[in-house]
Formats: sequence, structure tokens, C-alpha cells
Amino acid sequence: MSGSEEQQQQEREEHDELLDGLEQPPHISDIEPNKDEALRKSARELKLMDHATYVKEGLLKDLFLLCALIAVAAVALIFVFTLAKSLPVFTQIGLGGFFSSTWAPSEGHYGILALLAGSALVTVGALVIGVPLAVGCAVYLTQIATRRVTRVVSTAVDLLAGIPSVIYGFFGLVVLRPLIADASGGLGFGALTAWLVLAIMIVPTITTLSMDALNSVDPGVREASFSMGATRWQTIYKVVLPAAKVGIVNAIVLGMGRAIGETMAVLMIVGNAPVFPHSITSPVATLTSQIALDMGYSSGLHRAALFGMGVVLYVISAGLVGIVRIITSRSERREREASRPATPVAEKDARSVAEGPSASSASAVRAQESSAQLIRSRLARAKKPRVSKDATDGIMTGVFVAAGFVTTAILLLIIGFVVINGAPQITPAFIFTWPKGVNAEGGIFPTIVSTLYVTALATLFATPVAVLAAVYLAEYAHQGRLVDFIRYATDTLASVPSIVMGLFGYAVFVEACGFGLSMLSAALALALLMLPLIMRTTEDAIRSVPRFIRWGAYGLGATKWQVVSKIVLPAAFPRIATGIVLAIGRAIGETAIVLYTMGQAVNLPVTPLDSGRSMPVHLYLLANDGINMGAAYGTALLLMIMILAFNLFARYISKRGARQKGGK
Repeated sequence: MSGSEEQQQQEREEHDELLDGLEQPPHISDIEPNKDEALRKSARELKLMDHATYVKEGLLKDLFLLCALIAVAAVALIFVFTLAKSLPVFTQIGLGGFFSSTWAPSEGHYGILALLAGSALVTVGALVIGVPLAVGCAVYLTQIATRRVTRVVSTAVDLLAGIPSVIYGFFGLVVLRPLIADASGGLGFGALTAWLVLAIMIVPTITTLSMDALNSVDPGVREASFSMGATRWQTIYKVVLPAAKVGIVNAIVLGMGRAIGETMAVLMIVGNAPVFPHSITSPVATLTSQIALDMGYSSGLHRAALFGMGVVLYVISAGLVGIVRIITSRSERREREASRPATPVAEKDARSVAEGPSASSASAVRAQESSAQLIRSRLARAKKPRVSKDATDGIMTGVFVAAGFVTTAILLLIIGFVVINGAPQITPAFIFTWPKGVNAEGGIFPTIVSTLYVTALATLFATPVAVLAAVYLAEYAHQGRLVDFIRYATDTLASVPSIVMGLFGYAVFVEACGFGLSMLSAALALALLMLPLIMRTTEDAIRSVPRFIRWGAYGLGATKWQVVSKIVLPAAFPRIATGIVLAIGRAIGETAIVLYTMGQAVNLPVTPLDSGRSMPVHLYLLANDGINMGAAYGTALLLMIMILAFNLFARYISKRGARQKGGK
């Protein structure tokens, strides 16, 4: 026996002696849990605790599921109630009469084809102007701009998204309409004015979502493109944009939904003539503007036709959301298929490439060399571009830079316009006194109180439901048809036009529930508006919490709810608070919903059943009347200050949370 074998034999003997000295654990078949009374008592106590915990966890999960199903119920109820209110027009005049070309309720004609044509014209024109600007701005911010410039311009984009639609309409009415009237010789109302205003409105939505899509592209793809000699423009055009095309298409579709569903801005500038448009400068009408224009005095079959328009808008919105989800699901399916392990044939080819050429593969090498020669010869025979690639790169970089600065300039123009005209009106008397006469003079104190009152009430209704629903989707739900349907319902609820939400609030809360035109009716309708926004941001915030934090808590014996309530939600709180603040800003600037659920009475509300007038509604009435434009400018400035303050506060919370997370 050699020395090495003797050493191994000695080590094995020492190991066996060490094991013999240890106490061996009993076999599982030798364990008798009922032998000892103390063990039986401990087992009973443990069993009771486990059962109580199990019941508690099950009840909490059911509660969270119920909150998530509220979004599904809301979407279903909006469709059911709107359809029920529109049934008379379908049963009495039929689909043929409803989709005819003449809208003249006084003569018994309720055709919406001209209104559909007006909506299509306005939407397409806004997309033609807004999409290049938005995508160019997104490319500039993600691919070209420095970090400091990106922060400034992205802040401008976020603030642009927070400006209420009624202020956009006011800007279009006072600034753009006269300019177009002078250029065209008409009144300035029409599709062209609506194009410009809606293009500005959809730019923030498309820009933000396109930035997310572009940022999701693997940086290694860009680096590989640059290493092959591609310019920045070639990399953007040939590599980055194709890789992010699914997200960009989704952004464009959602921007289209925003343009189709816009109400107040279009109502103020489109001209509201329910006829087929003759030119882009002639007055037209859209589905949303006609609903808002006629709802106040309609009755009978006329009102049923307006609810029928709401059904059409609802179907369009749900269809656009469905298109986005189909595109996204197909893209995810292709990515999963592409990430599957290589087939044996592919693995064999990969090994052969890694091993290098051998004598048996000499013919393959010669074939590759001949292919390379063929490619080089074709490139040599190719026509030289008229403009060098460096010149093209410089031109396109300039285009993207211009898109970013145009977006910032638009924000500065709108803010400057409102500030210059509204600042002289901001006095203590304007803020703390009541309107006098027919809005001819006086202050806006009741409208400020009504706006804050209804927003606080809506936040109280929406926040708990939205947060608990997001907890279910992020922590408890398993992927399946139910979860997919909940997400689809949430996205649909977020895309439902505000005028349709106003019709639903009027039909359910004002009439069916008997709340009347009140703070309560408006708050419940606004809560449905805020619900999907808070749900989406809260779910994203919860999912951003690292998984290992949960694993550590589970390892210490914590239950699911303890992990969620004590660890996950506190860690995600900054982003959750950001979503809530953004939703509050959205609710403050909403006009169409409160117009038909709160009313227009200048009243100081005390109880939830009191009516009132919000600041956006007050601004709309002042701009339409044209009697006291100074008060309109002052109201617009105060409203914009409130909303911009909420948006800036949301960004502050988000950045502070990010700094604290980075510090830890």
C-alpha cells in the first residue's frame, strides 16, 4: 500500500470515529408526537395559532380581491348603465337611424355619423402633429440629452401633463383661435385649432410612455451598434427604435384614446357644428363636445341619443385598450420564445463555432470567405448616399434637440400666458370673496372650497380601495385569466373618457342613488377616475421592493400580511404617495365629471349632499360668457398653481424616496 492510500485510510477512520461520537437524530418513523403530554399541548396550541393565522390571511386576501374587483364592477356598471339609458334610441330609431348623417334633435334626427367624422378628423390631425414631436422628444431625452437637460425637460413634460384640459382650451380660445382666424379669414373655430391644442395635450402621454420603452432597450445593443461604426442616428433608427417599437405603438394608441375622449378643450375651440367638415378651418363637432353641449337641456330621446354616444366612446376606448394588450402580449410571447434554450442542432453549431475551424470544416470556412467577399463587392457597387452619414447624423440630432426644446417652449408659453394675464387679478379680495352678479365681478372663494372639498372626499374614497387592490395584484394574485381581466378592466377604466364617466355619475349617483347634484355624487365619480391611477402606481411601487427583503421576513416566521404591512408598504410608501398626489392633481383639474355630478351653483358646501361649483367649471363658464375675462385669467392661474404644486410635490416625494433608498 502506497503512502497516499495509507493517508486516505487514516482520514476515513478519523471521520468514522467523529461520527460515532455524535448523537444521531431519530428516524422519522420512530417519532411519536403523542407520547409526551407537554408535546401534545404545544402541538394543540400551535395548531390553534396556525388556524387563526390561516383564517386571517384568507380573509385579508378575499378583502384585497374584493377591492380589485371593484375596478371590474365599475367598468361593467359604466357600460350597463350607459347602455340602459341609451336603449330608447336603439329601439325607436334603430342602428341605421343612429348612425345616419343628420344630427337635428329638434327635428327628430339623431344621426351621429357627422360627429364620428369630426372626432376622427380631430384625432388624426392631432396624432399627425403630436406623434413626431412626442417621439422626437422621447428620443432626445433618452439618447442625446445630458442628465441635467433630461431632468429639466422631463420635468416640463410632467408639468405639461398636469395642466387641466380646460386651461388648454382656454389657451386655444384666447391665443390660437385669433391667430388662425386672422390667417384663414374665418372665426378660428375648427379642426385646425383643435389639432394644435390636442397635439399639445397628447405630447406628455406619448413622450412619457415612449421614454419608458426606449429606456428598456438593452444598452449593450447600442454599444454593439457603435462598435460596428454606426452613427448615433443610424443606431437610433436601425437599432433602438425597432427594439422599442411595441412600447412606442402602445404609447401612440393610448395618446389616440386621450385625443378621442377629450371634452372640454375641444368643446371650447372646435365650433360645435354637427355637420361633415368642409375644411380644416370650418367649425365641426365631435362626440364628446356634442354630449357636453346638449346634456344640460336634453330630455327623452335626445338624452338617450347622448348616452348612445357615450356607449360608442366606451366601446372605442375599450377596443383601444384591447389592441394595446394584444400587441403587448404578442411581443412578450415572442420574447419568451426567443429566450428558450437552444435546440440540439443550434447547440451543435454553437460548439463547432466555439471550437474553431478544423480540417473537416475547411469547405465551410471557404464558403464564409466567399460570402464575405460577395458582401464587400456589393457594398462597393452600392450607390453612395447623396448626404454623408455624418451630415445625416447631425441633421437628425438637430431635429430631436428641436423636439425637446419645442416641448419645453410650449410649457413656458402656456405658463407665461396665464401668469402675465392672471397675476394682476390675484388679490386677497379675489381669493376670499364671493362672485357677484352673473360672474361679472367678485372673487372665487366658494369655488376654491368646493374644489378642495370634493377632491379630499374623492381621495378618501379612492385611496384605500386602490392601495388594497394593488396589494392583491402585486403580492397575492397568481397569473391567470382573472388577473388578466382585472388588469384589462383597470386599463379600460383609466381610458374611459371623462364625459362618459360624467354620464355614468349622473345616471347612477345623481339619479339612481338619489344623491342629486352634490359633493358626494361628484366625489364618487372622481374616485373612479383616481382609482386606476393610484392602483397602477401602487402596484409598480410594491413590485419595485426587492424580493430578498420578503424572503428574510418569511425566514423569521412573519406571515404574508405582516410582511406586506410592516415591510413592503413602508418601503414602497414614497412612490405610493407620489401616485396619490398625482391623482389628486388630476381630480382637481377635472371638468366634465363634476359638471354633471356637482352642478354649477355658487355655493359654500358644508355637508357631502350640498352642491357647488368647482374651479375648472367656473373657468369654463367665465371663458364661454366672456363677461369677466380678468376673473377667468385669475382662476386659470390659481388652478394651474395648485396643480403644478401637487405635481412638483409628487416629484419631490419620489426623489426623496429614491435618495433614502440609495442611502440605505
